[in-house]
Amino acid sequence: MCLDVCNTHGNDRIQRDLLGIGLRPVLTAPQDHLTKTPSRAQTRAAATRVLVDLSHAADGYVGVAQDLRLIFGMLCGLETIEVAGLLMPTGRHDLPRVRPGRDDLPAVTAGVLHWMERNWARADKRPFPQSLLQAAQILRNIAITEHELVPLSDPGQFNALWRILFARSLPPDQRALVLAQNYYATGLSVSAIIDRCAHLPASWLTYLDAKDFDAVLFCMPRPVRLPRGVRQIMRFHDSVPVTDVDTVVNWKMAMAHSRLVRACDPNAIFVCNSPQSRDDLISLDPRRERDAVVIPCALTPARRIPEGASPATVILRHATFRALHVTPASDTDSVRPPAGWARPAEGVRYVLAVSTLEPRKNFTSLVRAWERVAARRDPTLKLVIVGGPGWREDSVLRLMAPHVETGQVYHLAGVPTEDLQTLMRHAACFASVSYNEGFGYSPLEATQAGAPCVISDLPVFRWIFGEAAVFVDPYDVDSIAIGIERVTCLPTSEALVRDLQAQAEPVLARFRPAVVAEEWAALLEGVRRKT
Repeated sequence: MCLDVCNTHGNDRIQRDLLGIGLRPVLTAPQDHLTKTPSRAQTRAAATRVLVDLSHAADGYVGVAQDLRLIFGMLCGLETIEVAGLLMPTGRHDLPRVRPGRDDLPAVTAGVLHWMERNWARADKRPFPQSLLQAAQILRNIAITEHELVPLSDPGQFNALWRILFARSLPPDQRALVLAQNYYATGLSVSAIIDRCAHLPASWLTYLDAKDFDAVLFCMPRPVRLPRGVRQIMRFHDSVPVTDVDTVVNWKMAMAHSRLVRACDPNAIFVCNSPQSRDDLISLDPRRERDAVVIPCALTPARRIPEGASPATVILRHATFRALHVTPASDTDSVRPPAGWARPAEGVRYVLAVSTLEPRKNFTSLVRAWERVAARRDPTLKLVIVGGPGWREDSVLRLMAPHVETGQVYHLAGVPTEDLQTLMRHAACFASVSYNEGFGYSPLEATQAGAPCVISDLPVFRWIFGEAAVFVDPYDVDSIAIGIERVTCLPTSEALVRDLQAQAEPVLARFRPAVVAEEWAALLEGVRRKT
């Protein structure tokens, strides 16, 4: 089957990709793609109707969640796309049946939003015998074979929706446009999809009644059945659970990841975030080669840094002492720094790293490399790690602990976008020495903020950065240390930083939202159903 695809600027690469999956690109006028008047009830006969799975939009500040929020924001600005949001919890929830016609629909949709905010948290355990009813309710939700869509119709819930799903990445001036779209709640959960895929035959996949749409865009591979003619589109980030099994929670994640990909509809389009993730997908399931395209992640729009913002202020505001096993008693409590802790001074120089604390990010090698730089070049150079709780993190926390106690390493958590951009803008360098990446958001955003980047010599980073970064061997601590020294401590450092910054603009231009939005428009316009 050959469908029409609009390629607004004649982008050769996206045309080749679309032809490869049976979509025919045609050139149309480039203007007017990125503006439209907000209206929650827009109906445009020529528009492609796309339902976007927002299940992971509440899952932190960066990574999959950020990519998802930015994709939805870009699609809201496309005249040729009529976008709607699918509100789907991730965890095993204990909600009542989510279906149209209920008298208490506002309360039910509020429950869906609540569970989206909770992410993967378990249901609060009830005392016996209510616990039996709760367990039965959770099992019933997994067993339901067909799920309907319920419109989010209570205007009072849209502010909560913005705070839960979008505020971490999208600027306030985009709020009216984003909230002008339609949103639909479902009782289907990501956990239920995974459970059914793991234990039941493919023919028993859950049915999602999205008959009013041309396509459903899932933020990760999610095998479900859709009405005839509705195209499934899967965002694919990486195959880390399979390729880097020593960096994930357990081997079962590899099995689950593989099954989820292979159980997706045979005609599903997989939209990979880099050529490397496309290669990983094809290695995982060679059948996907025909329908796999590459559309990269988009940069977060740069925000104006508030007056008076400084790295020292941000560090004081978000410092955590979890490495010392000191945590606040509640979310409103603060933790007193340990005796001897050095407060960050104004003008503090630091190496910055941003990621969840997990083995793939290679923080142990980064800490050891920073120790060498501080010992042999610059004892005043600090290390700032912005990293929320992850998995298998004990070794890096132990390594950080003595330096956190003295204030040589600052460990931060829960840093919002504006404060993170402050840290990036003033960093002596940004370091990302991962063993593997599907894309790598943080170093690209640091480059946009003006920080020189020291990054792993990975194919995906070469594809993104070209010559606009310093590449190091993530398996060699001294290589990382030398890379940091090159941009922070040597007589030639200033000249090198200027050279890296001069080469950054062509790199950044490829990932501007306006450019990436055109690629999504070209793809999605091609899946419009014929009427």
